[in-house]
Amino acid sequence: MKALLNAALIVVSLLATTVYAENLDELLAKIDSDIAAKRLSSPASNNAIDKIWQFKALAPYDQRINSRVYQVGEVYVALANSAISKNDPDKAQDYLDKVWSLAYLTPGLESAQDKIDAMDKRSAKKAVAQKTAPKKDDSKAREAADRKARQLAQEKAAREKAEREAAERRRKQAEARERALAQKRREEEAKRKAAEKLAMLKQQRERATEIRAGEIDVETKPIAEFALNQALIDGRERGEIRDELEPICQEILDNQASVVLNTRSLQDYRWLTVRLTLCVRRLDKSFRLRHSFNQVPDTEPYISLHPGRSMSLYKKTRS
Repeated sequence: MKALLNAALIVVSLLATTVYAENLDELLAKIDSDIAAKRLSSPASNNAIDKIWQFKALAPYDQRINSRVYQVGEVYVALANSAISKNDPDKAQDYLDKVWSLAYLTPGLESAQDKIDAMDKRSAKKAVAQKTAPKKDDSKAREAADRKARQLAQEKAAREKAEREAAERRRKQAEARERALAQKRREEEAKRKAAEKLAMLKQQRERATEIRAGEIDVETKPIAEFALNQALIDGRERGEIRDELEPICQEILDNQASVVLNTRSLQDYRWLTVRLTLCVRRLDKSFRLRHSFNQVPDTEPYISLHPGRSMSLYKKTRS
């Protein structure tokens, strides 16, 4: 009886492994299709980047995903360079943010970021010069500016009204689609839960390996903790968060530390990771930030510093 039970378990295990491999192959094919169709980051939940993160969660050690990652990275670097040539650094930075989060070793990424940083510096100098320039007393110009401002305000109000109406239509359409898909979601629920459990086990094994390798010493007391402003994160305020992160970045460099980003959601963690990577990079391009995610849905976000690979584990306080 015991021999029969063991044989049955072996057969079940082999079948599960085969299904798992077929699911990964199917997911890779979908990623290739999205890249070919330029569905890189939209539509939501059905694009190459979302599927790449899904694949990484399911198979973190499967190297087949790397070529797809850098294909996406190269497309966005090219788009960023095009935006830079059109003097649109904000749009270019949006493209590069996706690359920093997904594939920070993409060729040309750092060069494109240098161009944007240089444009930001020139814009800051120009703004200072404009503030210090003497003002002219031109009442006619002020009246024209006031008329223009009123016109723009009216146009803005009309646009906002149209956007609200469009949003309401989209909301109603979405509700109708959700009702139509409710039955399908119930049928797929069992499959989704199984996939989530498998992904969780993979992440737990990866986390255990990371801790054993000394990537982030989570068992020790943090070197330091720094509170973050949730409002800046919610609004994705790049300029304001940059000022808040600069002293933290200096502490990271001074202590050669790894960091844990304690945020309310995975999306907040990914956005902050890009901001923190760029912040550290501005101070020291040779430093590679090591980071990890800890979800704290009911508390204010904060960053904790931990001993890195190059730091003695006896060092428990800030330098």
